[in-house]
Amino acid sequence: MSVEMSTKSVEHQIPHGFSIESISLFSDAVFAIAITLLAIDIRVPQLAEDLVAIQLNNEIFGLAPKLISFILTFFIIGNFWISYHRIIYRIRRYDRGLIALNLLFLMFIVLLPFPNDLIGKYPTQQIAVFVYAVIIIATGLSLSLLWLHASRRRRLIDESLSADFIRRLTIRLFIAPCIFLISIPISFLNPLYSLVTWFLAFPLGIYFERTYLR
Repeated sequence: MSVEMSTKSVEHQIPHGFSIESISLFSDAVFAIAITLLAIDIRVPQLAEDLVAIQLNNEIFGLAPKLISFILTFFIIGNFWISYHRIIYRIRRYDRGLIALNLLFLMFIVLLPFPNDLIGKYPTQQIAVFVYAVIIIATGLSLSLLWLHASRRRRLIDESLSADFIRRLTIRLFIAPCIFLISIPISFLNPLYSLVTWFLAFPLGIYFERTYLR
């Protein structure tokens, strides 16, 4: 009865002209743009011909921080994309709140090239690490809010999903924000230690998925 009442209340909040498929396709386009923007700042060094033999090696090695930040952010966005589709696949209905939260999440996704560029240029600066971590936390929390909004009382999701699965998926979504939150105080000791902490999000996420989300 409560599910039926929730479904009826949702029907009164549905804006016309949308569908889950159109929301998903629009989101995929935003993800593609964000990933493409990551590589814009990685450019071939421009050197005078008489300096190529002397400085090219140093210039290429100088690109290492940008390449590392690109790889990190690429896989972070890819992980958000996978998590997003794991959520959207189980959503059967939508309302204005879902659309608003979806746009909020995409806003942070589009913003990610900025901290990526920042950390690539200033990897040893604590403020750069702080900004990067905060934006990743905000991105992860916005995706978590999207799922919590959809799954509350199963109002927008497949009613057959078990409470245990909903709880496990919710925990999975909070793994990355928690790791990046922990990295902030670590950055005051040494900003580079935070970067090492960030890479832990990937094996932890994979372990949790293989163990609890099969």
